[in-house]
Amino acid sequence: MFYLVAFFHIIFCGALVGMILLHSGKGGGLSSTFGGGLGGTFSGTTIMEKNLTRLTVIVVCLFALTGIVLFFLG
Repeated sequence: MFYLVAFFHIIFCGALVGMILLHSGKGGGLSSTFGGGLGGTFSGTTIMEKNLTRLTVIVVCLFALTGIVLFFLG
């Protein structure tokens, strides 16, 4: 059980790093490379940015949950 949770923890860690790098900063970030900068003139933030933020929050919660589980299992 410990190794399974540790495996998922590492997966969530890598996914979290990748998603944070995809977020746009002041200069547009990597997400504009994938079409995220097209609708920014109309709404301020694009649908892609909103979905990326939601997915990042979900992965952060899963990362924290696996960290807590690993604490109690270890």
